Amino acid sequence: MSKKQIYVALTAGDSPVLGNIWRITAKKTDFYLDPHSELEAFHLSVHGPNEDHPAGHRFHVRVDRRAANAISARGDFISHTIPRKGRPFPGQQLGPGVFRIARIRWMWDLQRPKFRQAAALPDPLPEITDDHFGARLSRIMEPNSAADLDLVVSYNEPFWPDDRNSLRDNARLGPLRNDAGMWLTATSYKRSQVTHPTPEGLRLPLPKPGEDPSRIMGGAPEAGDDGMYWFVETITSRQFIEASR
Repeated sequence: MSKKQIYVALTAGDSPVLGNIWRITAKKTDFYLDPHSELEAFHLSVHGPNEDHPAGHRFHVRVDRRAANAISARGDFISHTIPRKGRPFPGQQLGPGVFRIARIRWMWDLQRPKFRQAAALPDPLPEITDDHFGARLSRIMEPNSAADLDLVVSYNEPFWPDDRNSLRDNARLGPLRNDAGMWLTATSYKRSQVTHPTPEGLRLPLPKPGEDPSRIMGGAPEAGDDGMYWFVETITSRQFIEASR
């Protein structure tokens, strides 16, 4: 059976899921990336060539405003500046017909014992069936490191950055294939935030003494004209979130 979805989650050994469970889907001539949730407020999409757009692919992020309003109404924090029709981005071209489209980063603070209760996902786990890939990133991270999942879209054949190392380290997920003949691969990495820093606008302050820790996810395109899209899962304080409303 051809697999159509990938689910990925972070834990700390045998802990509950920390941060979101991410879902990657192949559907018709498209790929979609979103956090698996009861209310799905946004998604990143890769649209391949089709009858309406024969010239080539399109990458963009879009927000479901009805879901976003429902999330806000129940008291949870959601904020964005994405236009109603979505925000396009070019991706990072790695070679002819090969684009790194997104990086999901889980910061090491999610695994720290004092933040794990705040980082834990309350939603139920999705069912993994025969047409799904599933992966759990469970290794304990070192201070100031991050667990990254890089998503690459390619034409003609699957493309794996760091080809030999990803195979040696069993770091590959996928591939998925859509009806436009495009491939999507995912590769997991453990990176130092010193040598591979998180974008400035997505680095949030940790809770100060007396503040309440809260998990949060932010996203933005990488600076420059060749930017992939970043999603960063981390810990901040409820007080910081409230002040940002």
